[in-house]
Amino acid sequence: MRAIAAKHADIFRLPRLLNDPEEAVRWNAARRLPMRYKLQMRRDPHREVRIRVAGQLDDADLVPMLNDPDYYVRLVIARRIAPELLGPMMADDEAEVRRVVAARIAPGLLTAMARDPDASVRLCVAERMPATALDRMQGDPDWRIRHAVASRTADIGCLRQLAGDSDPLVAEMAAQRLDDMETASREMAS
Repeated sequence: MRAIAAKHADIFRLPRLLNDPEEAVRWNAARRLPMRYKLQMRRDPHREVRIRVAGQLDDADLVPMLNDPDYYVRLVIARRIAPELLGPMMADDEAEVRRVVAARIAPGLLTAMARDPDASVRLCVAERMPATALDRMQGDPDWRIRHAVASRTADIGCLRQLAGDSDPLVAEMAAQRLDDMETASREMAS
């Protein structure tokens, strides 16, 4: 009842509802109030309130929430905040958050994430990293990352090394790329 009332109550009565024991009441009140009230709700004890508040804040107002204790709140922030503000989230505890960061961060910062402990994060890095920097990932223990390197690298020495990879798919991709490069080189020479 109070949550429904918060959707329709006079706006001047809403600030009292920000301390209601029910999170739905607090959120319904906060979303109708001016920004200064939403900013107070960044530290709400309930994650759903913080998630919804994060969905309505601008970049500068999201920065204080980068270290929120709930991973999903941080995930929402990583999806919304400007890419140039993602730096502190590159070392987030949750791999899912780091994957979003790797997908959105400036390409020049990806090398710092190339040694991430989670293979899915490294794969995202390998798919976005500039082709000229991929050689640093050629020895990755995960075949998917080596395959991504083989499919994108511009380094012939790296491709030659990957052509002898223990994984047949990686070796095949590297050999095919080497063959394509040699063919293109011959065509340009003639």
